[in-house]
Parts: sequence; structure tokens; C-alpha cells
Amino acid sequence: MKKFYYLMRMAFMTKFAYIKAFWFNIFGTAVSILIYYFLWKYVFRTREELNGFTAAQMTTYVIISRVLSSQFSGGIDREFSEWVYKGNIVVELLRPVPLLYNLFGKRIGEFLFFLLFKGIPISILATLILGGTGPAGAGQLLLFGMSVLVSIVILFWIEVTVGLIGFFTLNVWGLTFTKSALLSILSGGVVPLFLFPDEVAQVLNYMPFAGMVSVPASIYLGKYDWNQAVQFIGLQIIWAVLLGLGVLAFYRFAIKKVVVQGG
Repeated sequence: MKKFYYLMRMAFMTKFAYIKAFWFNIFGTAVSILIYYFLWKYVFRTREELNGFTAAQMTTYVIISRVLSSQFSGGIDREFSEWVYKGNIVVELLRPVPLLYNLFGKRIGEFLFFLLFKGIPISILATLILGGTGPAGAGQLLLFGMSVLVSIVILFWIEVTVGLIGFFTLNVWGLTFTKSALLSILSGGVVPLFLFPDEVAQVLNYMPFAGMVSVPASIYLGKYDWNQAVQFIGLQIIWAVLLGLGVLAFYRFAIKKVVVQGG
């Protein structure tokens, strides 16, 4: 645990070295929230609710979804690919700390930085300024936090998969952008899943991607009762375990095929 703490701390402190880029990132997320807010404000101009969502609840959904999906464009997949491209992967593989353990520590450190300096502040300010709603209750807030934590594990495995593909392609820039776009759509980050056709929405709700945006936001707003929320979080945990097992198997295969391009 001591090693894991230092890995998290190192990733956390590294973010301060790129604080200007981080401010631009915050600005981009704020603009994104405003754009979606005004779009939905226009939709609710002639109606009181949409599929059980009031205007205030949809505002909150927009804030949560845009904040959570802003993580899709970052992650450790780019750093992973850069290690391969520059040849640093050899050094990383020789470290006394296992590669995936190292990457997970970095990812948690990045998430903590995101949570403290972006996720919580932007969510609170945007809710107060735009007129969103708070959590449906203390229990929903607790389950929301649990859902978000599990979603980070799922996202980590997806990022590792993209990074491992870099062992074969030597570059994953295009794949990284594709990953961000697909996750934003399939998770409900761009369009709420309830707007998809019923059959498609039902399938997406039980996929791992929904647990990154749609499920946490719906839990926060009280759209699921206690049993439903627990079931969805349980499903997230199952997906995290299954994806982890799949990625570990892929890692054992990919590590034998690694080719160093840099130097």
C-alpha cells in the first residue's frame, strides 16, 4: 500500500506541472456544460418534463454527464502509447513494481486530482448558477459515489486495452479519439440513454459503458430505487472483474509481442 500511495501521490503532484493546460480543460468542460444546458433549455421551453425528467433534473444530468465524460479524453492510454513510441516501456517493464499496478496507481492519482480540482467544484458551481438539483437523498449520494468509483476501474481497463494495442500499432492517437467518442455516446454522456430506441437503450443500460455516466447520474437523481441502484452497481462490479480478467489475459499475450520504436 505504501508503494501504491507514492504512485498516486506522484501522479497527483505531476498534474500541478501542467496547471495551465488543466485550466483550459476546465474552461472546455464549462463551455460544454453551457452548450448542452441551452440546448435542453430550448427543449423544455414548451414542456414541463421529458420521460420523467424535469428541467432542473435535466440540468443536473447535463452537469454530471459532461463532468464525468470529460475524463474520457485523458487517461493512461496515451502515456502507455508514448512509452512504447519513445522506448521507455523497457524501463517501465524492468521496474520492481508491476506495470499494471504502476498504471493503476497513476490513474487513481489522476482521478483524485480531477475530483478535487474539477469534478466537485464545477459540479457545485454549475448547479448553483444554472439551477440544477441536489442528490435525491443521502443514500443516493453515497451510492452515486460508489458507482463513480467502480466506473473508474472499468474505465482503467478500457484505457489499458487501448494502450496494449499500441504494442502492435506503435501509436494509438487515432484509437484514443475513437475511444473518447464511443464512450461519450454509449455511456449517455452526449445523449441520455432514454432517448435511444427502447431495445437499444435496454441493451446499453446493461453494458459497462452506462456505468460511467448514465447509471451514476440516474442514481444521483433518484431515478432508481434502492434495490435497482444496488443491482446496477453490482453489475458494474461484475463488468469490472470480467474486463480485468480479459485485460490481464490480453496483457500476457501483448507483452510478448512488444516492439520498441523509440530510443
